[in-house]
Amino acid sequence: MKPELFGTVALVAATIIVGASILVGGDVGRLLNGVSGLIWFAAAGALGVAVFRVRPAWHVWAVAVAMTGVVAFVVKPSDLVLAIVGFGLAGAAMAVVAGPHGLLWAQFVVALYLPFHIGAAVAKAVYRSLSGNEAAIRSDPPPTAAIVPIAMLLAALGGALIVRWARGRGVQRRVLLRSDMRRS
Repeated sequence: MKPELFGTVALVAATIIVGASILVGGDVGRLLNGVSGLIWFAAAGALGVAVFRVRPAWHVWAVAVAMTGVVAFVVKPSDLVLAIVGFGLAGAAMAVVAGPHGLLWAQFVVALYLPFHIGAAVAKAVYRSLSGNEAAIRSDPPPTAAIVPIAMLLAALGGALIVRWARGRGVQRRVLLRSDMRRS
């Protein structure tokens, strides 16, 4: 199985399982959450292999890391609107810089979210601890977060698809032509 297919299927499965884990709650929910986390990390690895194979320029990697960092620090797992806006913009940005591989890179940003989100939570806890504040890390997701993971993925893909559609319609070229006509 190709890594992009495995990564895509695994990421979709992980987002659905984590949503189910939030709805179920309790011990079963924690078990499902752990399983979904492992699947999410496997998806990130497979999609990482896939994006590496398309031999992207360094700036594509930089934008992917930057976009993932922004959404990891800004998007809370319980905020559906912020998740849709943040990941939609991240997916669009990846489609702009990655061209024909924009959908793959949009998925990669979502796949990197969990490792970055965990890293951000640890960094925030360390900072709070060093500042003399409580350094607790929330381990149980809020119940409102059940649809956020799949919404993140759909928003990122939607943002990338909008850019692809706009490029196909020549929107970028027309905008550039209009700006050139204003200068003359």
